[in-house]
This record gives sequence, structure tokens and C-alpha cells, in this order.
Amino acid sequence: MKKQIFILISALFVVFAATAQKETKISLLTFATGFESHSIFGHTALRVQNTLENTDIVYNFGIFDFDTPYFLAKFAGGRLDYKLGIEDFERMLLTYKYYNRQVFEQELNLTQKQKKAVLTHLEYLYRPENRYYRYGFLRKNCSTELRDIFISEIENVTYTPTATNKTYRSYLNDYAKVVPWFKFGINLALGSTIDKKINTAELMFLPDYLSEELEKATVNNKPLAQKQKKLLPNLETKKASPWKITPLIFFCFLFVLLILGRSKVLIQTFTMAIAIAGTIIFVISMFSAHPEVQKNYNLLWCNPLYLVSFILCFTQHKKVHKTFATIMLLGILATFGVWFSNIQGYDLAFIPICATLFWINLKQMQRR
Repeated sequence: MKKQIFILISALFVVFAATAQKETKISLLTFATGFESHSIFGHTALRVQNTLENTDIVYNFGIFDFDTPYFLAKFAGGRLDYKLGIEDFERMLLTYKYYNRQVFEQELNLTQKQKKAVLTHLEYLYRPENRYYRYGFLRKNCSTELRDIFISEIENVTYTPTATNKTYRSYLNDYAKVVPWFKFGINLALGSTIDKKINTAELMFLPDYLSEELEKATVNNKPLAQKQKKLLPNLETKKASPWKITPLIFFCFLFVLLILGRSKVLIQTFTMAIAIAGTIIFVISMFSAHPEVQKNYNLLWCNPLYLVSFILCFTQHKKVHKTFATIMLLGILATFGVWFSNIQGYDLAFIPICATLFWINLKQMQRR
């Protein structure tokens, strides 16, 4: 009789443990990319379902407020705070369905103890004093926040980073190519710090690669994340509208127009535009807390000193103008050296711009 009672108690304990194990389900959510600047690289979040409490919520590290005072200045200056938010899963899913963006789910193979550790950490991070964090595009975003939780808060996770043989810029360009003008802006604003080759741990700043790498990580002799499954199976995938006037086409056309037309007004306007763009890049690279915008060698050709060149066009200081044009010409030549030595990457549209500036400076050196 005692033996039967012991067997019964043991069986009930196993059933209870299994129920407790299944009552909470934690999944990684990966959201497909969009065509707006804030959605080009996709998004990621963590879904927590509790069947006993009948709750289904999403922990989202990508919350920001467009109405933040001086939003653009804070973003460019690297002083914009993001926060951890909690959303209702069904409401979130309807939002992404409305915007025609697919959502993928991967359940995590965790024990009850490991789930509890993750949830305890999430509850700690959601406290009012902890939920805000200083956003960093490549090193501290919605994806890296989850990566760090999986690596630091889950026991017995085995993951070995491997070299990718590609740079941050290469991966950014892969995503941004669907919006050529956005890609142009990225390559103009971001400096040489993003041109180092990265490993797969660093690569997880992108949600798609976080999803992919978590399948390679192991825990409890299983993959940390299961295979993806679509949550919106009947969603129609939309393609980006073709860009008829890309930056490369536009600046090639402008190059031909300037050479054939030889319009002083157009040349001066172009020079002034370069000076303004160079000034903005210089200010951002000097004062922004974002390391990604620092050491920007685009300043060799997109130079704020073209403002001086613009002013000299209206003076009789011909020798000064020629000397200045020579310096600017050397800057353009140095730019090509930076590109070809892979110190910093570039956009193809930069080539006709540099060719235009080269021609303008040559013309100014011949000023009589």
C-alpha cells in the first residue's frame, strides 16, 4: 500500500511539474522589414504567455516617442532614450497586419527555472527607474537588449560567435538598398567606425540575425530557439515601389548638366549645398554621442570649407581661390584613397558628386 501511495505521489509530482513547465511559454518575435526609415531593419520582441493566468503580453524594447522635445536633435546627438514597454499580443498582431508586415514566432526551449530567471529580469527592467535606456543604433537596440538577456540571464546557454567577414556597413546596405535615398544618407552620415569586420554576436543587432543565431545556440541539449513559424499566414507580401530617380541617376544627370550648361548659378548652388551638408556632418561627427558617426572621412569631399569657396566666387582674390581649389582637389583625391583602401565604405552615388566637385575645382584653378 505504501509503495502504491509513493508511486501515486511521484506520478502527481511529475504531472504537476509538467503543468508548471507548460503554463508559461516564452517566444522570440521577429517582425518583417518595412519601407519606412524606422522599419527598414525589422524589429524584435519577446512574447510571454501564461495559460493559468490567461495572459498574453509582449515585452518591447523598441518604444520611443516622436513627440519628445527636440526629437531629431536628440536622435542625431545620441541622446535619445528608448524604453521597455508591455503590449497586448493580439493588439500588437493586428497592428502589424494593418501595416502588412509578417510576424514570426520562435518558442524558446527553456526549463521552468530558466523561464523564471528571464521573467524576473524583465520585471526588474520594467520598473519605472529601469525601463529607459540610452539608444545606440548598432550596440544597444531592441535586438541587442534581448541578445544580452539570452546570454547573461539564461544558465547553460552555449553559443560561440564566428567571424562574418563582413562589416556593419555591408549589412546595413543589404537592408537599405530597397530605399536608395535612405541608403545614400546612411553612407553619408556614418563614419569609418562601422567598417570593421564583425562577428555573429555583434551581427545580432539585426532582428533577422538574432533569430537565426538563437537557433544555433544550445540550451538543455536543444537549440535555444525553435524554427520560425508565421503568425500571419495569409498576409500578402508587398514589394517596394521602384525608385525611378535614384541618387546615382540624379547626380550623374547633375554632373552632365553642370559640365554642358556651365551655369555659374547652378555651380554656386551646388557648392553651397555641399558646404551645408558638410557642416551638418561635421557637427554631428564632432558632438554626437553615437560612435557610428565619428571618424567620417566623407568630410574630405563633403567639406564645410566649400562655404569659403562659395564666398570666393564673388571676390577678386583669384590666387587665394586657386590655392583653395587645389586643397579641395587634394581632398577629393584622398577620398578615393580612403575608399579603395577600405578604410571607409561609400555609396556609388558619391562618385558623380566627387567628379562634379573635381571639375568645379579644376575650373576654379584656371580662373583668370
